[in-house]
Amino acid sequence: MMTLQQLAAAIRQRAEGRYEVQLADEMELPEVDHDSIILRLKRAHIEKAGWRTVLLIELPSHSAQAAHQWAASVRDVLPEPETSDLFMFMILRETSPDEAIRIETDDRFCRKVVARQQETPMEFLDRTFLAALEPPGNVETLSDPLVAALQALSSAQSWTRDHIDVWKTELLSTASGADVARSLRASMTGSEDQQ
Repeated sequence: MMTLQQLAAAIRQRAEGRYEVQLADEMELPEVDHDSIILRLKRAHIEKAGWRTVLLIELPSHSAQAAHQWAASVRDVLPEPETSDLFMFMILRETSPDEAIRIETDDRFCRKVVARQQETPMEFLDRTFLAALEPPGNVETLSDPLVAALQALSSAQSWTRDHIDVWKTELLSTASGADVARSLRASMTGSEDQQ
Protein backbone atom coordinates (compact mmCIF):
# COMPACT_ATOMS: atom_id res chain seq x y z
CA MET A 1 0.00 0.00 0.00
CA MET A 2 1.20 3.52 -0.76
CA THR A 3 2.49 5.83 1.94
CA LEU A 4 1.38 9.33 2.83
CA GLN A 5 4.64 10.78 1.51
CA GLN A 6 4.26 8.95 -1.83
CA LEU A 7 0.74 10.30 -2.20
CA ALA A 8 1.82 13.87 -1.36
CA ALA A 9 4.66 13.63 -3.90
CA ALA A 10 2.25 12.32 -6.55
CA ILE A 11 -0.13 15.22 -5.88
CA ARG A 12 2.69 17.73 -6.36
CA GLN A 13 3.74 15.99 -9.57
CA ARG A 14 0.19 15.77 -10.97
CA ALA A 15 -0.56 19.38 -9.99
CA GLU A 16 2.51 20.78 -11.74
CA GLY A 17 1.45 23.41 -14.26
CA ARG A 18 -2.22 22.99 -13.30
CA TYR A 19 -2.34 24.06 -9.64
CA GLU A 20 -0.31 26.09 -7.20
CA VAL A 21 0.38 23.84 -4.21
CA GLN A 22 0.97 25.06 -0.66
CA LEU A 23 1.38 23.34 2.67
CA ALA A 24 -1.31 24.71 4.96
CA ASP A 25 1.01 25.06 7.95
CA GLU A 26 0.62 28.81 8.29
CA MET A 27 -3.19 28.66 8.49
CA GLU A 28 -3.38 27.21 12.00
CA LEU A 29 -5.82 24.51 10.98
CA PRO A 30 -6.78 21.81 13.50
CA GLU A 31 -4.44 18.84 13.81
CA VAL A 32 -5.06 15.13 14.28
CA ASP A 33 -3.12 12.47 16.21
CA HIS A 34 -2.27 10.46 13.09
CA ASP A 35 0.16 10.91 10.19
CA SER A 36 -1.34 13.71 8.16
CA ILE A 37 -0.58 16.52 5.73
CA ILE A 38 -2.78 19.43 4.67
CA LEU A 39 -2.27 20.74 1.14
CA ARG A 40 -3.97 23.70 -0.49
CA LEU A 41 -4.35 23.80 -4.25
CA LYS A 42 -5.38 26.71 -6.43
CA ARG A 43 -5.75 26.70 -10.20
CA ALA A 44 -2.64 28.13 -11.80
CA HIS A 45 -2.94 31.18 -14.06
CA ILE A 46 -6.49 32.00 -12.89
CA GLU A 47 -6.42 35.13 -10.77
CA LYS A 48 -9.76 34.66 -8.98
CA ALA A 49 -9.52 30.89 -8.52
CA GLY A 50 -10.43 29.59 -5.09
CA TRP A 51 -8.41 27.28 -2.90
CA ARG A 52 -9.08 23.56 -2.54
CA THR A 53 -8.01 22.09 0.78
CA VAL A 54 -6.88 18.46 0.67
CA LEU A 55 -6.51 16.55 3.93
CA LEU A 56 -4.15 13.58 3.59
CA ILE A 57 -4.27 11.05 6.40
CA GLU A 58 -2.89 7.58 7.06
CA LEU A 59 -4.38 5.57 9.91
CA PRO A 60 -5.74 2.15 10.88
CA SER A 61 -9.25 1.47 9.62
CA HIS A 62 -10.65 1.19 13.16
CA SER A 63 -9.62 4.85 13.69
CA ALA A 64 -11.54 6.21 10.71
CA GLN A 65 -13.84 8.16 13.05
CA ALA A 66 -10.86 10.33 14.06
CA ALA A 67 -10.45 11.31 10.40
CA HIS A 68 -14.12 12.33 10.20
CA GLN A 69 -13.80 14.46 13.34
CA TRP A 70 -10.66 16.10 11.93
CA ALA A 71 -12.46 16.93 8.67
CA ALA A 72 -15.34 18.47 10.61
CA SER A 73 -12.92 20.58 12.70
CA VAL A 74 -11.05 21.81 9.61
CA ARG A 75 -14.30 22.62 7.83
CA ASP A 76 -15.42 24.73 10.79
CA VAL A 77 -12.42 27.06 10.47
CA LEU A 78 -12.21 27.35 6.68
CA PRO A 79 -13.58 30.58 5.22
CA GLU A 80 -16.55 30.48 2.86
CA PRO A 81 -16.74 29.36 0.04
CA GLU A 82 -13.71 27.11 0.66
CA THR A 83 -15.78 24.75 2.82
CA SER A 84 -17.30 23.32 -0.37
CA ASP A 85 -13.83 22.50 -1.74
CA LEU A 86 -12.62 20.32 1.14
CA PHE A 87 -11.30 16.87 0.24
CA MET A 88 -9.88 14.02 2.31
CA PHE A 89 -7.54 11.46 0.76
CA MET A 90 -7.36 8.51 3.15
CA ILE A 91 -4.89 5.67 3.43
CA LEU A 92 -6.61 3.19 5.73
CA ARG A 93 -4.58 0.20 6.77
CA GLU A 94 -6.44 -3.13 6.89
CA THR A 95 -9.67 -1.93 5.35
CA SER A 96 -11.96 -3.97 3.15
CA PRO A 97 -13.08 -2.76 -0.29
CA ASP A 98 -16.67 -2.57 1.00
CA GLU A 99 -15.63 -0.39 3.94
CA ALA A 100 -13.65 1.90 1.59
CA ILE A 101 -16.71 2.34 -0.64
CA ARG A 102 -18.95 3.02 2.37
CA ILE A 103 -16.59 5.75 3.60
CA GLU A 104 -16.39 7.34 0.14
CA THR A 105 -20.17 7.53 -0.22
CA ASP A 106 -20.48 9.44 3.06
CA ASP A 107 -19.86 13.02 1.98
CA ARG A 108 -20.57 14.68 5.33
CA PHE A 109 -17.95 17.35 6.09
CA CYS A 110 -15.97 16.73 2.86
CA ARG A 111 -15.50 14.52 -0.18
CA LYS A 112 -13.45 11.43 0.68
CA VAL A 113 -11.35 9.09 -1.44
CA VAL A 114 -9.94 5.93 0.17
CA ALA A 115 -6.85 4.20 -1.25
CA ARG A 116 -7.29 0.59 -2.34
CA GLN A 117 -4.77 -2.08 -1.32
CA GLN A 118 -2.91 -2.49 -4.64
CA GLU A 119 -3.52 1.00 -5.99
CA THR A 120 -0.59 3.21 -7.02
CA PRO A 121 -0.63 6.91 -6.11
CA MET A 122 -1.31 7.88 -9.74
CA GLU A 123 -4.19 5.39 -10.03
CA PHE A 124 -5.58 6.85 -6.81
CA LEU A 125 -5.36 10.41 -8.17
CA ASP A 126 -7.17 9.34 -11.34
CA ARG A 127 -10.25 8.96 -9.13
CA THR A 128 -10.04 12.58 -7.95
CA PHE A 129 -10.11 16.09 -9.37
CA LEU A 130 -6.40 15.55 -10.08
CA ALA A 131 -7.10 12.91 -12.74
CA ALA A 132 -4.69 12.80 -15.67
CA LEU A 133 -5.62 15.21 -18.44
CA GLU A 134 -4.78 12.71 -21.16
CA PRO A 135 -6.23 9.27 -20.48
CA PRO A 136 -4.14 6.28 -21.54
CA GLY A 137 -5.24 4.42 -24.65
CA ASN A 138 -6.76 5.39 -27.96
CA VAL A 139 -8.44 8.78 -27.54
CA GLU A 140 -10.95 8.06 -30.35
CA THR A 141 -12.09 4.87 -28.64
CA LEU A 142 -12.31 6.54 -25.24
CA SER A 143 -14.41 9.39 -26.57
CA ASP A 144 -16.83 7.06 -28.40
CA PRO A 145 -18.49 4.65 -25.97
CA LEU A 146 -20.24 2.74 -28.77
CA VAL A 147 -16.93 1.99 -30.52
CA ALA A 148 -15.41 0.97 -27.18
CA ALA A 149 -18.34 -1.35 -26.41
CA LEU A 150 -18.26 -2.95 -29.85
CA GLN A 151 -14.48 -3.47 -29.63
CA ALA A 152 -14.89 -5.10 -26.22
CA LEU A 153 -17.61 -7.35 -27.64
CA SER A 154 -15.48 -8.41 -30.62
CA SER A 155 -12.56 -9.15 -28.29
CA ALA A 156 -14.72 -11.29 -26.03
CA GLN A 157 -16.74 -12.99 -28.81
CA SER A 158 -14.64 -13.55 -31.91
CA TRP A 159 -17.66 -14.56 -34.06
CA THR A 160 -18.94 -10.96 -33.87
CA ARG A 161 -15.93 -9.41 -35.65
CA ASP A 162 -17.50 -9.75 -39.10
CA HIS A 163 -20.66 -7.97 -37.92
CA ILE A 164 -19.26 -5.02 -35.97
CA ASP A 165 -19.22 -2.48 -38.83
CA VAL A 166 -22.79 -3.33 -39.87
CA TRP A 167 -23.99 -3.19 -36.27
CA LYS A 168 -22.35 0.18 -35.68
CA THR A 169 -24.00 1.61 -38.82
CA GLU A 170 -27.41 0.25 -37.78
CA LEU A 171 -27.11 1.46 -34.18
CA LEU A 172 -26.21 4.95 -35.36
CA SER A 173 -29.00 5.09 -37.94
CA THR A 174 -32.22 7.01 -37.47
CA ALA A 175 -34.32 3.84 -37.91
CA SER A 176 -36.82 2.84 -35.24
CA GLY A 177 -35.77 0.42 -32.52
CA ALA A 178 -37.81 -2.42 -34.06
CA ASP A 179 -36.22 -1.84 -37.48
CA VAL A 180 -32.74 -1.80 -35.95
CA ALA A 181 -33.44 -5.06 -34.10
CA ARG A 182 -34.69 -6.72 -37.32
CA SER A 183 -31.63 -5.51 -39.21
CA LEU A 184 -29.25 -6.74 -36.51
CA ARG A 185 -30.95 -10.14 -36.50
CA ALA A 186 -30.78 -10.34 -40.30
CA SER A 187 -27.07 -9.48 -40.30
CA MET A 188 -26.39 -12.52 -38.13
CA THR A 189 -28.14 -15.00 -40.41
CA GLY A 190 -25.83 -17.94 -40.83
CA SER A 191 -23.84 -17.22 -37.69
CA GLU A 192 -26.30 -18.63 -35.12
CA ASP A 193 -24.43 -21.94 -35.08
CA GLN A 194 -21.20 -20.04 -34.23
CA GLN A 195 -22.77 -18.47 -31.15
